[in-house]
Amino acid sequence: MTDRSDSLPPLDRELLELTFDHVANGIYLVDGRGVTIRVNRAFEEMSGFSNAELVGRNLYDMVGPGKEFSGSASLLALEKRRPVTATYSTSTNRKLLVKGVPVFDDAGRIRYVINTIWDLTVVSYTRRVDADTARASLQDENDLVTCSPAMRQVLDVALRVAPSDSTLLLSGESGVGKSLLARLIHRASERRDKPFVHLNCGAIPETLIESELFGYEPGSFTGADRRGRPGLIAEAEGGTLFLDEISELPLHTQSKLLGVLQERTYFRIGGRSPQKADIRIIAASNRPLDRLVREGRFREDLFYRINVVPLTLPPLRQRREDIPLLAQAFIDRFNRKYGTYRQFSPELMARLEEQDWPGNIRELENLVERLIVTSQENVVTPEQAGLPQKRDIRRGNLKEQLAAVEADILTEAWRQHRTTRKIARALGVSQATIARKLQRYGIGLPPTE
Repeated sequence: MTDRSDSLPPLDRELLELTFDHVANGIYLVDGRGVTIRVNRAFEEMSGFSNAELVGRNLYDMVGPGKEFSGSASLLALEKRRPVTATYSTSTNRKLLVKGVPVFDDAGRIRYVINTIWDLTVVSYTRRVDADTARASLQDENDLVTCSPAMRQVLDVALRVAPSDSTLLLSGESGVGKSLLARLIHRASERRDKPFVHLNCGAIPETLIESELFGYEPGSFTGADRRGRPGLIAEAEGGTLFLDEISELPLHTQSKLLGVLQERTYFRIGGRSPQKADIRIIAASNRPLDRLVREGRFREDLFYRINVVPLTLPPLRQRREDIPLLAQAFIDRFNRKYGTYRQFSPELMARLEEQDWPGNIRELENLVERLIVTSQENVVTPEQAGLPQKRDIRRGNLKEQLAAVEADILTEAWRQHRTTRKIARALGVSQATIARKLQRYGIGLPPTE
């Protein structure tokens, strides 16, 4: 392919070359067939591959298990004909985040895909994190992939603020990927080679949360370790502390956390000497904190302190275009994990896009794993998945459609629980109501208990 820069005046060409090779991000250019045109110096350093090794090679030949790259934003952009953001690993054990943007000609054909790359690899290893451990970590981590404009906007802001020390508040329903985004922000920050400490505030009893977070001095309370404990803030020193489900923090603990954000110091339980806190805090909540503030269940001053950069992740039902991408990523991961060769039929992929996914990405991931390990066929069909078909609102009046939805719910509940007592408990109604409705819809009655 002819290099258009050849026709530029010498000075303009020199400036173009200097710009291309001295930007901080990696750049990877491919044509409309997926053939590599050129990479810049930053990408060479990130990936461990030289421009000479990559130019002229087709990404279709370089992506897959045991090959140069585990995935490709370029190939997804060629397939979807829209911008794509994705993370993937290289055979040289680097974790990269790539934004691939297709460029179209006047006839609507993709002429190029321009990829901008961030290196998310922790490059310095401690004695506890050697190269083999880092390699296993890269393989086990969830990859991010999206072509949703709403999600790409969230990622754009996240990458812009990642190098700063600004506190972030990630909001969104359970399972939308808040912890994955928090890790991505840490990896793209200047604190990347320091610890990332994740605390689920809702998973620790209220009586223990303060000692877990701030630590304690020896003998400060009954049952305390006689050597004391530094706490998670100390463990995150120099790095990032991710407070998931921060809405569950007790009010008195919220007050102490506010001191950390304002003064960058804190006291351990039973301690008299202030401890310094050089950390970045990323908070997350699946509950609206502003409403909790109005209800007096969350401190208003703490809310404003953590809400410096708010990011709201859209639920999966609002980014349906991502469902096939995510499903295929999970299929590939679980096939590698279990040594299988399963694929989903086109009908099943279409059915996945129709679902509302109240559990979001986590629910989709769990379904894919279940189908990969339980299917006896290499091509998984909608019948094996047990997914309800999307209802046509033009068929039947409201009463008929509500009855059909109720029947679907009861059918799935019977499949899972098998007794009227368990179904009644799961759905929050009486056992007699369940028995009556199962009989009405002709759903096989399980034995009562």
